[in-house]
Amino acid sequence: MNKRIAIRCDNIYTGTSGTTTLDGYVVTEGGKILAVGTEEDVKDCLEGAERIDVRGNFLMPGLCDYHVHMVMSGMQEKDGTLRYTTSAEDAAKYLAERNSDDIEDGWILGGSWDMIVWDDHNVPTKDLLDKYFKNRPAFLVNMEGHGAWVNSAALEKFGITAATPDPKDGYFSRDEHGEPTGYLHESAATGMQTQIINSLTDEEVASYAEAFIKAANSYGITSLGDVYGGVPVRHDAYRLLLEQGRLRARVEFYPPFMEDIEFIKRLRKEFNDPMLRCGGVKGFIDGTPEGHTGFMLEDYSDRPGFRSVPLFDLQWLKERIALFDREGIQTRVHACGDAGVKACLDAIEYAQQQNGFQDLRHCVEHLEVMDPDDIPRFGQLGAIASVQPEHLPKYEFAKHPFHAKLGEERMNYCWPFESIRKAGGRLAYGTDSPVAHISPFRGIFRSITRLTNYGQPEGGFLPQERVSLEETLKAYTLGGAFASHHERERGTIEPGKLADLAVINHNVIKEATDREAMFDAKAVLTMVGGEIVLG
Repeated sequence: MNKRIAIRCDNIYTGTSGTTTLDGYVVTEGGKILAVGTEEDVKDCLEGAERIDVRGNFLMPGLCDYHVHMVMSGMQEKDGTLRYTTSAEDAAKYLAERNSDDIEDGWILGGSWDMIVWDDHNVPTKDLLDKYFKNRPAFLVNMEGHGAWVNSAALEKFGITAATPDPKDGYFSRDEHGEPTGYLHESAATGMQTQIINSLTDEEVASYAEAFIKAANSYGITSLGDVYGGVPVRHDAYRLLLEQGRLRARVEFYPPFMEDIEFIKRLRKEFNDPMLRCGGVKGFIDGTPEGHTGFMLEDYSDRPGFRSVPLFDLQWLKERIALFDREGIQTRVHACGDAGVKACLDAIEYAQQQNGFQDLRHCVEHLEVMDPDDIPRFGQLGAIASVQPEHLPKYEFAKHPFHAKLGEERMNYCWPFESIRKAGGRLAYGTDSPVAHISPFRGIFRSITRLTNYGQPEGGFLPQERVSLEETLKAYTLGGAFASHHERERGTIEPGKLADLAVINHNVIKEATDREAMFDAKAVLTMVGGEIVLG
């Protein structure tokens, strides 16, 4: 890590001068950037340096995925991602090709299936999984992370029968006889998932996290925001990776919002390493509009009289965020419905009224639909819009469920990224992996064009919300660094900053709106703290 390395590239994006690129060198030493410039600029730093020539590629700051679920993502890297399967039958066969039915191998924990893109659009059942896995239990989370597909072995392991009551805020899908069909929704899914993950050893969890980080490095990602997503954040497993020298990306983890505040304070003291840090806490105020669990200001268009409910009493939410704010702890709250977003902003405002402004950069996550009156509040409150461009419509636009669930008027305020930015708010981009593909370049394409994979709708969905190339790149680099209070250390290529760098096989400046190029984009070299972790 301490040796001097000089990387030669003819397309260096530093993040400090718009979208202008540099033909020259980035020189690193001791884990930091020593110099950047033309050969003439850095000539005094080249003597004795190991030289790496990556001309023809694109050198940029290491990317920050500010919102991931690291262990869940790693499970799919190891056991199988179903994102691109065409039917439940295809998904079950794919899993059978990758996994045995030997009970000794433990759980099959893949997922990211999406019935919207399946041929029949039907909710899957245990019968298909049972054809291939009679002995080994399978738990397969769906694309949104708010439901799961399981086999009979999994139901039996948890004693779930026709007599099992549905949990609060969730349900077991049932047939006409009341028997569980193998689909679990919301808390029924997350409850089982929590117990499964709690049963894994630290080494097992570490191996899942390591698999995901390896995949993230392959896309030039050097920093990760690992947020609580209904299952435990296993910080002791991450510590194992750190102690064994296996942690190849900077990880800031955010345990549950409901944890005792003294416990969170201890975690923040105990985990404060440049590679592994407890960044704050993560909570939920609602689910998603697609599942009719997003908390809405007005009724769902396809369910008159119903707008869902918040997961917590709204005054309690205010007091909880104010408590964390008083202790200097950053909060991040999932809010997809417009009433959920408003409740989070109200709570941040309340905390500032109680404690004064402390620049903690509290985050609201996702923002799938908003009340337009709330858009300027991000800038006014210094709150971060932690958003994921790959949540935008990706398939046939006319068939997107928001048309029916929200109606056309509310669709005018879905994912209003550019409006937030223009009103003074800060964007921090992520993927929400495994909900979306880990590649940040897909998100870059989506942010700039707001087009589906089929080029729909013409001009992009709400074209006024397209974010410029420069601001999109910032949101994927400096945005996450700023949101986590590390903008002085990373997010741009400047002398003195950490040597977190990515070399990409496509020119992101020139090809950002080329879907094929961005979907093909990967790293040929990734460096974290001056250490080459890929390439």
